[in-house]
Amino acid sequence: MYVNNNKDIRKNQMEVLTDKTQKGEERPWRENKLKTLSLAKSYERIGNTRKADRVKNCSSQLIYKKDKNTGIKKLHSMISCQVRLCPMCAWRRSLKIFGQTSKIMDKALENKEYRFIFLTLTCRNVEGKELSKIIDNLFYAFKKMMLKTKVKQIVKGWFRALEVTHNLDKKSKDYNTYHPHFHVILMVNKSYFTDTKQYLSQKDWTSLWKDCLRVDYMPIVNIKAFKTNTKKEVEKSVAESAKYTVKDNDYLIVNDEKMTDETVSILDGALANRRLVAFGGELKKIHKSLNLSDIEKASVNTDSDDDVVLRDDVNYVFEVYNWNIGYNNGQYLKVKEIDKKEN
Repeated sequence: MYVNNNKDIRKNQMEVLTDKTQKGEERPWRENKLKTLSLAKSYERIGNTRKADRVKNCSSQLIYKKDKNTGIKKLHSMISCQVRLCPMCAWRRSLKIFGQTSKIMDKALENKEYRFIFLTLTCRNVEGKELSKIIDNLFYAFKKMMLKTKVKQIVKGWFRALEVTHNLDKKSKDYNTYHPHFHVILMVNKSYFTDTKQYLSQKDWTSLWKDCLRVDYMPIVNIKAFKTNTKKEVEKSVAESAKYTVKDNDYLIVNDEKMTDETVSILDGALANRRLVAFGGELKKIHKSLNLSDIEKASVNTDSDDDVVLRDDVNYVFEVYNWNIGYNNGQYLKVKEIDKKEN
């Protein structure tokens, strides 16, 4: 059962959250919480009060499970809004995507019969009013390309993630336009690189993508080997593909509420009800064999086991932190500590 440890709550309220990765890097809880409040204000201004309330309350309380002997702690639960553009949920979701993709790649790399390539599929920048329609076309084109006979013969599995960038360079001819594109990992037979009947050059991939995209220009397609010599190389390669769908500084524009609201409205509509990240073929089978949760629906409310591991038999306490906007321009402060007592 759980019992209060009777510590001085007023003293605890002045204890600011400290949460670091295994590498000693401070996790960006405060920065992301401040960004969620900025997004909530934007939703309020454009009249979406439902999402404004959800985002405003997101991550307002964090509960940690801490080992009393070592001081190591792990996020036990949090309040989350699950709004697509929420900076806090996007950060937490990106950790889940990276974690799942890394596990799948580690398993896939055990089979020496396969190699991996990294593919970036793009289209021209588009105006905000066209973004949703163009993203529809991108998904259609990707599905069509994966069904091409030549591609089906060589691609045994795939991972794809959509990214959308917003051009905010006022000197650019594409200022205030959007660039949706796919980051893709392809699983191919090891003979792919030596068998001329299987190998597709960058020119071949570009031609295929242009045909599937049904455009009258030559889209930019980038293809390169997925480096797998060391674990660090694999992690770097995974990180290149498992990116944020859209970075918060592309829609939370400093000192420009009008453009912020316009961008939030456009992206909120264009990204709604889409499967932005997906696995196919052998990589999807591995995902299932590892009993991983649906990557689009995976909970962001706890740390993954790769972040921190706490045994169930250790003595631990629960630490409760609440967001306090009135303390030092916003901080997470500890308000309660609860001991776990063995029955």
